[in-house]
Amino acid sequence: MLKTVWTIWKHALGSFDEEDGYDPKNENWVSAIRTIIVLSNMACAYVIMWNIIRSW
Repeated sequence: MLKTVWTIWKHALGSFDEEDGYDPKNENWVSAIRTIIVLSNMACAYVIMWNIIRSW
């Protein structure tokens, strides 16, 4: 089940370009990096929202 969720998450993060030397071995690394970027953006957004609420 976890493998299925990871596969769906990889496709949700975006497609992989076959013209730029697509290599299936790198799919997991690219997905992991994209996941880190998404999580850091979400953390930043939550900190900004917390600061706005705190300042009210």
